[in-house]
Amino acid sequence: MRTKFCWRVVAPVVAALSVAVLAQPADAAIRIAWRPTVLPLPPGATAGSLTGSDGKGEYTGTFRVNDVTQVVSWRNGQPIVRGVPSGYERVDANDENSSGVVAGTIHDYESMVSRTYTLDANGYHLKDVPAGYDSVFGVAINTRGDVLGEAYRVGGAEAIVLWRADGSAPVVIPETGDVSSPRDLDDDGTILLNSGVGSALWKDGVFRYLSPSPAAQAWGSAIRNGVVVGTRIWGGVEQAARWTSPTSTVGLAGGGITTGINQSGLTSGLVPNPSGPVIVGNAIAWRATVPGEVRGPSGYSTFEAPVVADDGSLAGFATNGSRDAGGVPVVWRLTP
Repeated sequence: MRTKFCWRVVAPVVAALSVAVLAQPADAAIRIAWRPTVLPLPPGATAGSLTGSDGKGEYTGTFRVNDVTQVVSWRNGQPIVRGVPSGYERVDANDENSSGVVAGTIHDYESMVSRTYTLDANGYHLKDVPAGYDSVFGVAINTRGDVLGEAYRVGGAEAIVLWRADGSAPVVIPETGDVSSPRDLDDDGTILLNSGVGSALWKDGVFRYLSPSPAAQAWGSAIRNGVVVGTRIWGGVEQAARWTSPTSTVGLAGGGITTGINQSGLTSGLVPNPSGPVIVGNAIAWRATVPGEVRGPSGYSTFEAPVVADDGSLAGFATNGSRDAGGVPVVWRLTP
C-alpha cells in the first residue's frame, strides 16, 4: 500500500513455488530471484507506477496517458485505461484489494477540490467529505472494503478518515502533534499512522504506539495481518525493520526502508545507498526476515517494487530517469 497522491493464471504457480522455497535452507532461498516482466503501456502513455494488485493477476497504477494522469489496470498482461469522470482532470490510484476495488484520489483543478474514490466494475464512487473539511485524499483499502483517507481544511486542521465497508458514518480522527499522516490500513480495520514519537496503531478508538527499541527512532510504512514493516535508525543509518507486535521489532538485513507487505509476510523495500546521489537504491524483498534478490529489467538502472501481491508477485516501475516520475510498469515473479 501506498500513501496519498502517489503518482502500492500464474498465481497458483507462484504461490506453490513460494511455499516450496520457504521449505528450503535460507542460503538456497536467497539465491532464488524475483525476475522482472515489463508490461506494455497503452497508446499515448508515458511514466507512472503500479500501486496495487488484486493478488489474482490484475495490477493497477497511475500513469500519464495522452497528457492526463489517470488509472490504468493490466489484465492478462494487457493495459486497460479506466478513464477520468466528467468534471475532474486527474485520478491517482493508491491501492487495490482482493476484490479488484481500487482506491485513490480524484482531483478537480477548477475548484481545487480533491475527493477519495473507489473504482470497481461499475465505475467510480466518490466518498463523502466529512463536515468541516474541504478535500480528502485516498490512502488505502483493505480486503473487506474499508477505505482510509486524510482530510484537509484550507488554512485549518487535518484529520484521518475511515469509511467502513458497512456504509456507516465515516470515523474522523483529528490530527494533532501526536496523531498524523495515515500510512496504511489492515484487514481488521487497524490504522497505521505517524505519531509524535514515531508511529502508532489505531483501532476502535484505542492507540498503541510502536516501540523503536532497541533503536532510538523508528516508524512504520505498511501493515498486514498485524505485522508492521518500516524503518528504524540503526547505527546512525536507516535500516528496514519488522514488528510482529508493537513492542517487538527486528531489522531486515540488506534493506534501508520497506515499501509493502502481503498476507503471508512477504515484504518489499529498497536497499540503502548512502554514498550515492540518493539515500536509497533499488528493490529488495524478504520472506519474513530472509532477504531475497529482486532483479532489475534489462536496460533500466532504477527500479522499485512497492506492491506486494497476495500471489507472491511484486510490482512497481523501472526507469533511467528520476524515480519521482515513475517509469515503465514492471511485475516481478519468484522463479528458479
